[in-house]
Order: sequence, then C-alpha cells, then structure tokens
Amino acid sequence: MQTALPTEIKRGQVLLFDAVPHVVEELRVAGTAKTKHKLHALVRNLHSGHVFERTFADNERVATTELEYRRVGYSYNQGDEFIFLDAATFEELPLTAVQLGDRKYFLKENEEYRALFLEGRLLDIVLPDTMELAVLETAPAQHGGGDSAWKTALMEGGLSIMVPLFVASGSKLLVDTKTRKYVGKA
Repeated sequence: MQTALPTEIKRGQVLLFDAVPHVVEELRVAGTAKTKHKLHALVRNLHSGHVFERTFADNERVATTELEYRRVGYSYNQGDEFIFLDAATFEELPLTAVQLGDRKYFLKENEEYRALFLEGRLLDIVLPDTMELAVLETAPAQHGGGDSAWKTALMEGGLSIMVPLFVASGSKLLVDTKTRKYVGKA
C-alpha cells in the first residue's frame, strides 16, 4: 500500500482512512515559532460526502490510493440520485445528492465532467473552477449605484447567489464552483 508524509500531500489527492477514500479539498499549515507546524487538511469522504478537518503530525504516514480519471456526461436525476453516463462504455453510473453536496447545483444535462473512479466504481465528479450559469430570476436590473450594492439571483440548477445590481434575468454569468460566488459576466 502506498503511503505519504504530510509534506507530500496535495490538494485533490485521495487518502484512505479506515479503508474509506477521502479527497483533499484544501490544505493549510499552522503553527508558531514555539510549536511545530502541522498540516491541516479539509477532506471529504467519497462515500458519504461528509467534510471534516484532519490535522497531521509531521512524521505521520497516511495511506493513499491511485484513482482512475474518466469522462462522464450528466444525464438526469431521479429523486436524490444523479445519473451519469460513462463516455466510453455508455454505462449508467449513479451518485447520490449527499455525495455531490452543493456541487449538484452546477450540473447541466448533456455536459461532460471529469470523474474519479476507484476499482471501477464512480466516486466523485470534478467541476471546473468556474462555470457559466444563466440567471433564472432576479430583481429588475438597475444601473448606477456603487460596487457594494448587490441583490439575490436564482441561477439555473437552483443555486442562489449575490450578484451586482446591473444583472438582469436571462444573463449568463461566471460562478466560482468552490465558493459559489459571482465572478463576472460570461
């Protein structure tokens, strides 16, 4: 089994805790001059979708695993299951709403996504950093005002975000998939 020291851990890497795969979402190092620096990682359980912070000692070895990356297309959702189609085999692959979390708001039918597979089983979908979404519903556009004036907008997929006052219904916007915030006009 492959292992890694905390200095070798990277964002997006898959670690095994009790034989369950977890993906590293964020990393930061914290410590003072008097205490040793420790790696703090925000990890997501790929089976349950649960996100938590894990702290690693500087000499702790962590089991890692290699994943297979494939292209899948989002097909449809049925209840709390989201069905993806493998681009090579055309096999239907389900993910639950719990596994996807808030990333489900960015899924578009017939769009292709990069997917993580472990031992032939779909574990997760990797979204691009920003995605183009259409504004379904918002207050009428207003021109003028300061940069600090924002309003709520309902985006396609059901995501609700804050946007500048000049944005009108039907506009195409770029949205950051990690922070779920407005980035700019598409």
